[in-house]
Amino acid sequence: MGRNFDCKGKLLCGAIVRKLLVVIVTVASVCSAAGQQPPCRYRSDIAPFVVRATAYLAAGYPHRAKREVEHAIERDSACSILWLLLAKAYRDVGELQPSIAAAERALMLDSTAEDADELLAELYALNNPARAAQHALRALLRDSSLSNRLRAAYLLRASDTVRAIALLREVLAETTAEEIAADLIELCVEHRDTTEAIALLRWALFENPDRPELARMLGLLYAERNQWDSAWFFVRYAFYHMESVDVSTLLGEWLQMVAHSSAPTPILLQTSAFLRERQDLPAYYSLVVAKMLLERSLGDVALVLADALASRRDWGRNDALALCDALAQYGYADRAQQLLEKRDSTTGDWWIPSVQFYLARTYGTLPPDRRLQLLREAFLRDSTDPATLFYAAYYADSLGERGRAIVLYERLLFYDPSNAAAANNLAYILAERGERLAIALELATRALDADSTNPSYLDTYGWVLHKLGRYAEAGEYLERAIALRERPSATLFEHLGDNYSRMGVADKAHFWWQRALEADPSRSYLRARLR
Repeated sequence: MGRNFDCKGKLLCGAIVRKLLVVIVTVASVCSAAGQQPPCRYRSDIAPFVVRATAYLAAGYPHRAKREVEHAIERDSACSILWLLLAKAYRDVGELQPSIAAAERALMLDSTAEDADELLAELYALNNPARAAQHALRALLRDSSLSNRLRAAYLLRASDTVRAIALLREVLAETTAEEIAADLIELCVEHRDTTEAIALLRWALFENPDRPELARMLGLLYAERNQWDSAWFFVRYAFYHMESVDVSTLLGEWLQMVAHSSAPTPILLQTSAFLRERQDLPAYYSLVVAKMLLERSLGDVALVLADALASRRDWGRNDALALCDALAQYGYADRAQQLLEKRDSTTGDWWIPSVQFYLARTYGTLPPDRRLQLLREAFLRDSTDPATLFYAAYYADSLGERGRAIVLYERLLFYDPSNAAAANNLAYILAERGERLAIALELATRALDADSTNPSYLDTYGWVLHKLGRYAEAGEYLERAIALRERPSATLFEHLGDNYSRMGVADKAHFWWQRALEADPSRSYLRARLR
């Protein structure tokens, strides 16, 4: 910038120089008439450099200004104004440390140097807030201007918040600038002075009723103080004056506070009623509130909200699974099935039979023949859905139809290669049948890579190794599986016993077979091995 001195810059500098020269001549004349030595900046050997440097800084040519000041300092290094000009030039070229050093030198030469404390407050603000605050206060003592009070307030925020608030309040009394009010509110909130913050926010909202973000802050502050009626009043005000995206964000904040602070039941009921009205908000929030209602034994209200949720066009399978799970856990599995049937009669969503099957299998809500019918219906609607394929494969395996289970798991993995549970189950079936053991090992590895602490995956991997004759390796994985499993598993105990038997360690084999029999007395065939 200092190199490209264009015509516009020349004209600007020329105008500034002419004005400064008039001032210098006037001051010099006054001092001469009074028989006094003029200040260093007005001396005839220094003044031209000061004039040019000032003009260059004003016109945006700090490199040129720096050179002029350096020439002047060579003539008088004890002139504080020269060091201050040099500090400003360094600042404008982005050299922070030299700028600080020059400003400190100016202050050392003249503790009353004009603008020195203001400049140092600005410079230290980047890397030494405490020093910046000190200089801001010094500047404030010398001149309590609006700008100095603002600067001191901003720099005191971390070290002396009370004084910062007081300074901003003084400023606010003299100006109605909204940004000052916002800064003061933010300071009060950070300082946990919620009473002051609430008073300011109420005033600001009265002055600016079209700013729902102020109502949002009020509502959340009242909630923090457990003043829930006032909190809901202002949060609802914000809801009805915000865009949907902002409402969604605020609703998330509100529900978090309601959950963590155990809001009174009437507040939860009003939130539920609001969600029934607003079909444009994410279904997730209705699910969260429904769970809260169930936790408080407000099942009837939760069911009303669930009905509203199930009628929404954007209600998807994941939302349905989560809601039905929640209802079933609190004894409303049959009502969950009714919700799904009602939804199916109006929308016919492809995923409904698979969710119904999951609900029936998990909570035993329907007889076996009806479950099988639902599974067939799910296949008719989408035979490529991984969840449906998994249910069907698992169901076939439980019925002893392992050939069909293999086909279904393979189809599932074609559509969803990263499904670790399917890879694990298929690997186990292949190992049990002694088929394609190399592929079984690859599948078991894939599952274990997805979750290396899953006892079922460790058992499958160890069992495949056992079938491959790698007994020492198999034992390590089977023992890890037992160590990680929370409850006793007869299958795991039997696998480890079989593995020790193959290794020729009879006492350990008998020990684990005995444990397997104790865990599941129906495995009577183990008694023959224990003789």
